[in-house]
Amino acid sequence: MKRIVEDAKTHLMTGVSYMLPFVVAGGLILTIGLLLGGGEQEAGFAKKTVDTGVLIFSLMVPVMAAYMAYSISDRPGIAPGMVGGLIANEIGAGFLGGIVAGFIAGYIVNALKKLPMHRYFVQLKPIIVIPLLGAGAVALLMFIIGQPIATLSEGLEGWLKSLSGGNLLVLGLIIGAMMAFDMGGPVNKVAFAFCVGMLNQEVYYPMAACWIGIMTPPIGLALATRIAPKKFTSAERQSALPTTFMGASGITEGAIPFAVSDPLRVIPSIVVGSAIGGALALALGAQAPIPSGGVFVLPFFIKPFMFVIAFAVGIVVTALMTAFLKKPTEEELSITEEVV
Repeated sequence: MKRIVEDAKTHLMTGVSYMLPFVVAGGLILTIGLLLGGGEQEAGFAKKTVDTGVLIFSLMVPVMAAYMAYSISDRPGIAPGMVGGLIANEIGAGFLGGIVAGFIAGYIVNALKKLPMHRYFVQLKPIIVIPLLGAGAVALLMFIIGQPIATLSEGLEGWLKSLSGGNLLVLGLIIGAMMAFDMGGPVNKVAFAFCVGMLNQEVYYPMAACWIGIMTPPIGLALATRIAPKKFTSAERQSALPTTFMGASGITEGAIPFAVSDPLRVIPSIVVGSAIGGALALALGAQAPIPSGGVFVLPFFIKPFMFVIAFAVGIVVTALMTAFLKKPTEEELSITEEVV
């Protein structure tokens, strides 16, 4: 069972990784159009820019489904997976439908690869048989099972769009905590995939909390080395600057060495700091239409100043809690004993 879950996670994250460039391009172009006033115009360059961003966004589900299928069944899975993703978009099943389509396509293609054929027709299998039967079977299944998924997806989208006040605060709290909990591990990936999926539904605030959980842990821990230097080893203090750059670039994994050396104190600190920052970001109305780029894409956020306030609070809470919980290092204690 554990192997099945691990494989499923690998296939999903393969699809998400191939999808990200499309999401980044679409998000940046869409935001540029909005900044130019495209959201208020019926025609003109700004409106075309917005439409282009939305069109690029429409590729994210087909691309994700295609490369999930590719992860499962190699190159023959791409076409059936993309067909399934297109149908998921068409019937309104969105991100959830794309995930289902990717898995269905991959496993159907694997089954078709084992289909016995006369040796004269074997060469036709990858160029005619698998694309035809694979795409056809995936399309049929998606039209059958896609409608309940579409209903679920629309319900989730409607619920998220209706959130306000305390509910948004709780959502930000959960996403921020999940992103920080294992710093790029499975819990982090589940929260990230959910936030990216919501971008396709034009729901941008979960990604703002996601960004808090991505960038706050390494930067907060780097700040803690300055607040309480005696509680960190010389190697940890020297790594503060590169760790800060990693956090600012959107690489949570910069926090991992600190967590490994003292997990019982560091992990609660980064979870609490990110949760508070994520909750505050959503409470202040921050939204992020872009899933990659670190601090360099902050100008493209909705209410970026509110995001920066929440981000700063998350960093400070992480740093202060870490500095309070950690004990002086053995290196520091030995120096103190020598002095005494």
